[in-house]
Amino acid sequence: MANITEVTVRYAETDCMGVVHHAVYPVWFEIARTDYIKAAGMSYADMEKAGVMLPVTGISCRYRLPAKYDDTLLIEARISRLTPARIEFEYTVTRKGETDILAVGTSSHGFVDSRTFKPLNFKKEMPDFYAVMEKHAQQDMRVTP
Repeated sequence: MANITEVTVRYAETDCMGVVHHAVYPVWFEIARTDYIKAAGMSYADMEKAGVMLPVTGISCRYRLPAKYDDTLLIEARISRLTPARIEFEYTVTRKGETDILAVGTSSHGFVDSRTFKPLNFKKEMPDFYAVMEKHAQQDMRVTP
């Protein structure tokens, strides 16, 4: 279940050349990731209220072509790895209406207890939602080249 989030590049996200600053992409990845979780059936805020958080344990981004001020971008998010303890997302950034890839990235996360920040078993903590995420992950990994 890849999910696509649309963003429009704001002036504040660009440098003096009108090109998006490299530090903005992880922010867009976060937006796409929270949209993915919501589309799967639960808001990130509700997940936190239920006692589960997803701190970032790693992030990567490869820049291929520049995004510029006022571009409308599509950030596609999909799960590339899921275990009861960890989840990894892949992101692809394109300009709306075009096929060229502007950037690709990943973010890795661990499932932790929101009170103690100790690792937890997401499958045991939220079995119904884990099953939903596992189904989406299987679909995502099946279509990933």
